This record gives sequence, C-alpha cells and structure tokens, in this order.
Amino acid sequence: MNLKYIVSYLGLVPFLYLILDGYFIEILDITFILDVSIFMACIIFTFIGAYNWDFKNNNFILELYGFLPSLFSMIIIILTLLDFDRVILINAIVFAFLLQLIADLLLTLRGLFPTEYYLRLRIPITATLSLSLIILSRLYDSHI
Repeated sequence: MNLKYIVSYLGLVPFLYLILDGYFIEILDITFILDVSIFMACIIFTFIGAYNWDFKNNNFILELYGFLPSLFSMIIIILTLLDFDRVILINAIVFAFLLQLIADLLLTLRGLFPTEYYLRLRIPITATLSLSLIILSRLYDSHI
C-alpha cells in the first residue's frame, strides 16, 4: 500500500471521531463539530483539486479545474465565518465532492488520471467523506 493511500484514508479518522462525539460522547459543541467538519472538508477538497495541477503540461482547462476547488473552499470558509447556515454549506460541499468525482471519472476515462487512483482512492474516500458529512449535518437537526 502506497503512503498517499494511507494518509488519505487517515484523513477520514477525524470525521469518524466527530460523528462519535456528536452522537455518543457529546463533549464538543455542535457548532464546533460542524465548523471543524466544514474546514477539514474544504482542505481535502482543495488537495483533490491540487492533484490536477500539472506544471509540465500547459493545459489551461485542467489548471482551472484544479484551481476551482480552492476558490470554492475559500467561499465556503468565509460563509462559515459569517455564520451562514452550516447544513446548507455541508450540503454544498457534498454536492461539490460528488460533482468533482464525476468530473474526475471523465478525466480518468480520457486517460488523464490513473485508473488505480480513481478506484482505490477517490471513490471510497469521497463516498465515506460525503456520508460522514451528511451524518454530521443530521446531527444539527437532531439537536434543535
């Protein structure tokens, strides 16, 4: 197993802890849990986008595609700090992850990404992360 796979899967551990804390342990404040979830998801989203940057290949569309997650994440972070509805923000992040997954599938089918990366990393991590975020957003609804 490659180190980047191990590090990628370890990135899911904080989300699992936040779910456990939010539903069972109840030490952390719900707003804090949602904020940390949003910030961490934005970091992951930005890293996935940065994967698309290829400095050897001068492809404007691919570079723009790699930059958009950073821009989207910055907007989500600002809206979080401005106390925008966190459930809406989490839903937007999940939608963005799934949209990016579909776009990456198309790039993989065109031979721009290795198939192994997509099958072993992107699909399971995006599915687990999206499900974790949905579970965390439901946490807010259950404590109102």
